Order: sequence, then structure tokens, then C-alpha cells
Amino acid sequence: MSVPRRIAHLDMDAYYASVELLRRPELRGVPLVIGGGRGLARLAEYSGRGVITTATYEARAFGLRSGMSLARAAALCPQAVLLPADFDEYRRVSRLFKAAAARVAPRIEDRGIDEIFIDLSARDGEVREAALAIKAAVREATGLSCSIGVAPNKLLAKIASELDKPDGLTLLEPGALAARIWPLPATRVNGIGPKAGEKLAALGEFETSPLYGERERAALAYAGGVTDPARGVGDALFARLGTHFTEQQILELTALIAFQNLSSKFNAALTVPAQGFCRLPHPISREG
Repeated sequence: MSVPRRIAHLDMDAYYASVELLRRPELRGVPLVIGGGRGLARLAEYSGRGVITTATYEARAFGLRSGMSLARAAALCPQAVLLPADFDEYRRVSRLFKAAAARVAPRIEDRGIDEIFIDLSARDGEVREAALAIKAAVREATGLSCSIGVAPNKLLAKIASELDKPDGLTLLEPGALAARIWPLPATRVNGIGPKAGEKLAALGEFETSPLYGERERAALAYAGGVTDPARGVGDALFARLGTHFTEQQILELTALIAFQNLSSKFNAALTVPAQGFCRLPHPISREG
């Protein structure tokens, strides 16, 4: 019998800023942003170009966010503290948290310095316990918190990991999609940014719903072989689009295909074997 897919997405909370707070605990509770190329300073004192790499949750309460210009951030929260990025340290701590997660659940797909996918399919019935064990292992190894979302595929797992931040654990079952996923804006789908979200909102035809009109079904058919919800967004769906569709068609198809994966029709995908996972090489250095 096929094992239902249980894919976890682990995302470190405000990662760069959290690493800095380990070294500068006196800054806890203070709005803190990482960016620029100078030493410790208040945003009000900073002059020059640059953008925020990440911001603590205290800074986000003032509207500061990743990618925002430092000039704009200074206008919104001049009292925020600014620190330059230290990528050597972030990479060192990244190796630590990934090694800690791998000791609990070794089937991992590395997705970046602060996030990984974890295949928990073999832990069916013990998924919550496994996720809690991973969170505890990460905290013990690094002193940092992470948020984990567990769902039947990578797309949903990544969305789920953002729902209860910081230090969250979200188990997303197919029966919960209508309540937790469909009301979300299109920009919560990985790969649909603010500009694409604005275009989709202007079209006024895309909702996270299992119901499609004739136009939607025709567009999905036009995609030609990429409509199978078992494949999942990100599982080799878009490599075929660039040479066959216009930019606008790709924009629309991206949303349609993604939202199809969020529909109740997704139940057909629950027994498809996970792809893209491997066991991390061991041993992984704990020092760097």
C-alpha cells in the first residue's frame, strides 16, 4: 500500500536577525534590521543606498520588511537598529540546524540558507511528534526557533509554515484547505510576487477555490500535460512553459495550476511518492 505523502517545510524565524541576537542579546525586543554595509547604527543615522535583508518581528510591526529600501525603512521606524549582514556566520549556523534536523528525519531537500523540506511520509501517525522533535533539535543545536508546516506536497507545506509564525507548527490536512488556504491572497503561493499578485487581482477571476469556469478549464487544457494535480507546483511543471506561452499566459497558468493543487481534487495526489529528497551527507561539521 502506498504511504500518504507528509512533506514538511522548515523555515527559520527571521533568520539573519535571530542569529545576530544570539551575539547581541541586549538588542532583544528592539526593532532590528539587517542590511547595508556599515557597523551598528540607528536607521535615522544611516545615509546611502541599500535594502533590508531581514527584520525582526518588532521591526515588522512598524511595516518594515525584507526588500524594503533602507531610506523608506528609516522614515517608518527611525529608532530601529541597523546591523550589516554576516553571511559567514549565517552559513555556519545553517549547517548546524540542517544537521540537527537530519538526525531526526534524514530525508531532506535543501532549499536555501534558512529553509529545508523534509519527507515525513514514513512517520505517518507520528508526524506531529516528529515535527516537534525536529523543532527541539534545531533549538538545542542553534538556540533559534523555526516554524514547520506539514502538508501533502511542497507547495502547501511552504504556505503552511508561514501560517503560525514565529515558532509555529501547522499540520495541514486536505480537509482544512477550504478554511485555511482558499481565503489567502494569490501572493501566498510560492512564485507569485506582489506585481504578479496585482495583475491577478486586476483580472478578478482567480480565487483559491476548487470550482473553475469554462475559461479556467480551457486554459488548463491549453497548458498541455501540466494539469495533473499529483505533480504539484514546482515538480517539473514550468520548465515546459517558457517556449510555448506568452508572459501573460504563464502568469495566468501559474495561478491556475497552483490553485488546482489547493483544491479538493488534490486528494488524488496523496499517495504519489515524494521526489527531490535525499539523505544529507554525514558527518556535518558542527563548527563550520
